[in-house]
This record gives sequence, C-alpha cells and structure tokens, in this order.
Amino acid sequence: MARNDEDYDFFGDGQYDDSRSSRRAQNRRPSRRDAGRRFAATKASSPTSILCRRLAVVSGLLAVVVSATSAVHEIAPYAISFMTAVPGRYIALTAAVLIGITLILVIAARVTMPRYATHGGVGAGGIIALVCAIVCLVIGVAVGVLFPEGLIQQSNDKAPVEDTAQMEQGIEQAAGACKEGWQGLDTGGLPGITTVQMCTDPRVAFVSFESESSAAISRAPIESKISELLSQYADNEQTKGDWRLLNGKRWMVFGEASKMTALQQQWGGELETITAAADTADSGNA
Repeated sequence: MARNDEDYDFFGDGQYDDSRSSRRAQNRRPSRRDAGRRFAATKASSPTSILCRRLAVVSGLLAVVVSATSAVHEIAPYAISFMTAVPGRYIALTAAVLIGITLILVIAARVTMPRYATHGGVGAGGIIALVCAIVCLVIGVAVGVLFPEGLIQQSNDKAPVEDTAQMEQGIEQAAGACKEGWQGLDTGGLPGITTVQMCTDPRVAFVSFESESSAAISRAPIESKISELLSQYADNEQTKGDWRLLNGKRWMVFGEASKMTALQQQWGGELETITAAADTADSGNA
C-alpha cells in the first residue's frame, strides 16, 4: 500500500513535520565551518596556556641574552667592561636557571591546552629561544673549561717600541732621568733585535725586537746573559739589590724592582724576578 505522509498528519497541526525536521537536524553532520568555530572557541578557552607561552618567550629571550653574555665572557673576558669582575660560573649558572624555567613553562603551556585542541605551535617561540640559549651556554662552558684565561686577551702593552727615543723617555719617567746618557750596546749576534740601550745611573737597560717571534727566540739567551753578569759581578755593590725583568711583546726592560713596578703601570707587561746564576758562579770559583 502506498505511503501517504498526509495520513500520518492526523491532527493536521504540523506536529509530524516539526518532529521530522528536528530529527533531520540532529542527524545532520556538522559543517567544516562549524567545526572550525568550535575548535577556535576551544583553543581560545585556555588562558593558562596562553600565559605560560608568553612567559616562556620572555624567559627564553632572557636565557639567550645571559647565555650569549656567558659565551662572550669566556671567549673574551675583557670584552664587556662592567662584567670583568663577575666570575663566569655565576653567569653560566644564571643562564642555566633561566633555561630550566623556560623548559618548565613550555611544558606547562602544552599540558594546560584543552584536551581536543591541537598542540602544534604551542610554545614555539619559547622552544626556539631555549635551543639558542642552550647552544650559547654549551659554547661558553666549553671555552671556559678548555681555555680558563679566555681565547682573546686584552692587550695591555703600551710601550712605544717603534721609537727608541720614546722608549728612553718612558723609562726615565718611571726610573728617573738618565744622568750619564743612554748608551747603545752590541746585540751579541742574536737575531731579530732592533736596539739595546743601557743607562748606568740609574742602572737600567732595555731591548726591543723586530717581531714577537724574534722576542720569543732571543728572550731566553738575554735573560741567561743578565744572570751571568749578576753572578760575575756579585762582589760589586752596584749589582746587589732586588732586580726585575719587565717583559712585553716586543721589548724587555731590566732594572730595580721599584722602578720596574712603576714602569709596569705605564706600559703593562709581566714582571719577572731575575737573580745571579749560581751555577756560573760555582764553576768560576772552581
């Protein structure tokens, strides 16, 4: 028997049509637009996750700055003047703490996301900053362990090594005026020596070299010769005293300790105590 929908509308008031329309609306699959709207609403309904993401970015950027500072401090300790007195381990420790905080915030941002929300891109800024901070920190720690003094040292050599007259004037400012005048000495056949000058009152002498490599080669023989002279004239009152050798990159100055300390304040360099060669004295007496 043919089905007539009008027979089912027994009361004629449209109740059957309304119930059928409601069933159709319930069985209808949601559209992609509706799903997108619900997803956006779900994703935006987690203020805790948003806060954690923002804090992760901030702490991550701070970690990058501190880690980069740690790396620069270890590579060139004098590059940042106001950080010179700060131990490198404190900077590295601060960077490690910030990295840990950033990692916790990134994890918290992902955990606090709604259950059905996507986790793609959550905390991406914090993760990128975290990776950069870790790389900088590892570089800084590695350089600090392998090169405790740093890779780049500050040059404190201020001696006018290119001008002999200025060298003499600078020494006289620290040691006093040369009363007898400066005297040039023989280089003794050592290679790479530019000049050897000596003053008898006050007793001081300096040597300048053509290059740093020449200084490295000739420095040891000169020190040995000075020790031999001190031993040879050990009975002379003028050789008795506290002598120092001030070494620069391309120069060296010999004189009394107080005068060499004063000269170091002007030119820099490294002070070295020099004494008579005991072995030479013993062999001479034999």
